[in-house]
Amino acid sequence: MKNYELTYLISPDISEKQAQILIAKINDAIRTDAGNISNASGPSKIKLGYLIEKESEAFLVSTYFSLNPDKIINLEKALKEEKKVLRHIIIIKKELKEKPARLRKSIKSSAPESEAKKVELREIDQKIEEILK
Repeated sequence: MKNYELTYLISPDISEKQAQILIAKINDAIRTDAGNISNASGPSKIKLGYLIEKESEAFLVSTYFSLNPDKIINLEKALKEEKKVLRHIIIIKKELKEKPARLRKSIKSSAPESEAKKVELREIDQKIEEILK
């Protein structure tokens, strides 16, 4: 199973209650293919930057879920069949991993080196001034 983010716009022609019903329908489409929804943000009405299907506003919904990659096609079909969904995008989300300890140490140890380089540059500047005098 892979982790995904589904973000979609719902037409503002419907009420917020009807938008909730549509969201539940899309979430059920994910669950019927043995998907697992981890986080979902409800419909929030936003003003669009440009017209989409002659609409200047829409309900924005984001859902984070995990699903088998070969089942994404079924979700795409369900979204395309729904007339009130103006646009949608499905993104593969990678899990954030903590940086290895050796990288964290090298970042900490690199700070004194940069200070040492600054000291060396000052010495070079002084020598150049001595030579030019």
